[in-house]
Amino acid sequence: NRNRFCGASKPVWRVLGMEKKGRRRRCSAVGKDVAADLNGRIPLYKSDWLTTDGRHCRRSGVFKIASASLFSYISSILPAIVIGNILDDQTDGQLGLPEVLISTGGMGVVWALVGGQPLCIIGVTMPVAIFTSVCYKLAEALDAPFLPWLGWVCIFSGLMHIALAIFGAVHFVNKTTAFSCEIFGFFISVTYIWDALVALLDPIITGKDLDFDGTYPPGTNDTVAYDELYKTQQRGSAFTNLALAGGTYVLCMAFHRAQRWRLFTPGVRVLLADYAAALSLGFLTALSYIPVVDDAIGDKRLDVPDDNGLNPSFDRSWPVDLSAGAEDPAAELIVESASNATAAALEEPLVLEAWQIAASILPALMLTALFFFDHNVSSKLAQDPKFHLQKPSAYHWDFSVLGLEVLLVGLFGVPPGNGLIPQAPLHTRALATVELQERASGSGHKETFHSVVETRWSNLIQSTAVLCSVFALPAIAVIPQGCLDGVFLFLGMAGFDGNELWERMWLMITQPSLRARELRFMGADTRYSRVQLYTAIQLAFVVLVFVLAKLPYIAVAFPLLIAVLIPCRIYWLPRLFTPAELDALDPPEPPPDSAREPEPMSPRAEPARPSPWPDGAAEGGGLHLGGSSTLSEAHQAL
Repeated sequence: NRNRFCGASKPVWRVLGMEKKGRRRRCSAVGKDVAADLNGRIPLYKSDWLTTDGRHCRRSGVFKIASASLFSYISSILPAIVIGNILDDQTDGQLGLPEVLISTGGMGVVWALVGGQPLCIIGVTMPVAIFTSVCYKLAEALDAPFLPWLGWVCIFSGLMHIALAIFGAVHFVNKTTAFSCEIFGFFISVTYIWDALVALLDPIITGKDLDFDGTYPPGTNDTVAYDELYKTQQRGSAFTNLALAGGTYVLCMAFHRAQRWRLFTPGVRVLLADYAAALSLGFLTALSYIPVVDDAIGDKRLDVPDDNGLNPSFDRSWPVDLSAGAEDPAAELIVESASNATAAALEEPLVLEAWQIAASILPALMLTALFFFDHNVSSKLAQDPKFHLQKPSAYHWDFSVLGLEVLLVGLFGVPPGNGLIPQAPLHTRALATVELQERASGSGHKETFHSVVETRWSNLIQSTAVLCSVFALPAIAVIPQGCLDGVFLFLGMAGFDGNELWERMWLMITQPSLRARELRFMGADTRYSRVQLYTAIQLAFVVLVFVLAKLPYIAVAFPLLIAVLIPCRIYWLPRLFTPAELDALDPPEPPPDSAREPEPMSPRAEPARPSPWPDGAAEGGGLHLGGSSTLSEAHQAL
């Protein structure tokens, strides 16, 4: 019954605080959207923990929670390791893997407990790593201590998040149509694939990191021959990691699509699909310890800190002093890493000044623009209509919770996080029952989803596991670098699933007679030349955002280009396409459940009792009309 939330004992109009006539309860204009979100989710909070289908706790749902938790942990921890190593390199050791794990795990735990939509996975993303690296360069240019300055960026940005949510600006997310979501999702997938391919192919093609820069072993006479031997070993290690990455990717994709197999029973195929990443990563990691393969890999395993526990990347306290006049907590680290020529100039530590605090408002605006788009798109993809979720969204409350989390991480000197793409929609997929339907043209299968386990447990379990990973870094260090890159390739390619930009891109080079005619954007009212133009515009935006995100200093402005996608869709595209074409290419979505004006409940009709007589004929030649029919209705029907 669409007039009831799954698990709620009250009809929708009572949960939302409405009268029977559909009028909203009088409340202040400020914060009313946040209040409406809370009214929609609080009655369901108990069912988020105690049920798997909104009413009962079923064993199949518990198994789904277990597999989704493990999948989400793997898809969160591996990118976190890469981002931690990137930040450690870009910030000269002031931020690293411990900060990324604590931010990803801590924010995820808070989100699972108090967030409105717990299906969205929270963590430090690659765009955040780019933004943080640019902030480090800006802090150097301003002679500001980095961690306190970054803390003020997060504080100002968190306050902006909360203000936007309270004043209802998150309604603007309803303007984010498939045009923008497809571009941004495509950009994130391309970034994952690009970073994996660069890490795998750069040492082979350019010879990067192949030169020996250490101390020669005692007794080495011919250093030139030793250098050549070292290069050969490193190149062999690069090829071995390339093979491991390919094997990890192929196994992940094969298990991910195991439900299309004809082998084994349906239960086994579902099990393989649910644990695709874990099985592939475990198998290839075990394979890497075969003596011959282990010798070929050498030291090309995950680079993690030697220390375990909740310790920062360098000797400092977790809370950061953000007051004006505070000294740089990384002063000693900067002097130790500086060259002798510049060490003298760094003897006096940098001091945070009031004008530098005021200057942090500008990057805070950029971070808010990035999260406003990135997080809300991630949340929308996790609640895509194709998943047929039963519980309502809570965009305003979620964005205010995110703002509070961003503010808190600034106090502790860790990078901020937000909704992850493609992890968030993949998490929802992992909690759903997936069925395959053959396309009408016979060109393949399409996935349909139902019975999503809308729970908080999977997000809480995976976030807690990420947070506890700071105590198990040696166990993570056994994974080869190639397996990590293979999982990155899998995440990037899996992110294309369901992205119509990806499908239309391939249609542009597909034989015309073989194009799938049942696809929505290939309707009779839309010429294929218009489909090609629309696809080319989206691909141009993907390239533009990708290039801008890779440019130093300028990369801090790439969130603005992402935000520009929404007005481009609203004001520019209608000048190039007719309304009918836009409706076919980018159809409007229904408003979120929490924003709908529900109708009063109607009594549920009783199902007709089956007749024991053939062809529905009752005893005596009459018609069986069901238990709810009255005598007058029977006469009228006869």
